[in-house]
Amino acid sequence: EVAAAMGLLGAIGNALAAYIKSQPENSQLGVAVTLLVWVSSFASSILDNIPYTATTIPVIKILAKELPDTLPIKTLAWALSLGACLGGNGTLLGASANIVTAGISTNRGFSISFLNFLYPGMTIMISTVALANFYLM
Repeated sequence: EVAAAMGLLGAIGNALAAYIKSQPENSQLGVAVTLLVWVSSFASSILDNIPYTATTIPVIKILAKELPDTLPIKTLAWALSLGACLGGNGTLLGASANIVTAGISTNRGFSISFLNFLYPGMTIMISTVALANFYLM
């Protein structure tokens, strides 16, 4: 709410819209989807998914409003959703379930550190986000 009140979300949305508008019309959707899914995945790997998604929804609304003929809101919403969801697999901090699982594991004598989680987590995240990006194209 603070970011919206300060105009930060509007500025981000307008900056993204300006960049996407500068692209050829036939590639605007691909650029928007690729930016959303990858930025969302990496942001969500270090931030919790739900607050990130809630904060980014106004940005995709701005994008859809600025370019209604080339950027359908449903496609943008899927790009945000898939990026944020799959990004949570990247690090131990990316999703609450990761932290809970690490805690339970530690209590059972199997410690999972941030770095132990990072390599397989990022590998899975990058692979699944690439597939999602391909699917959305």
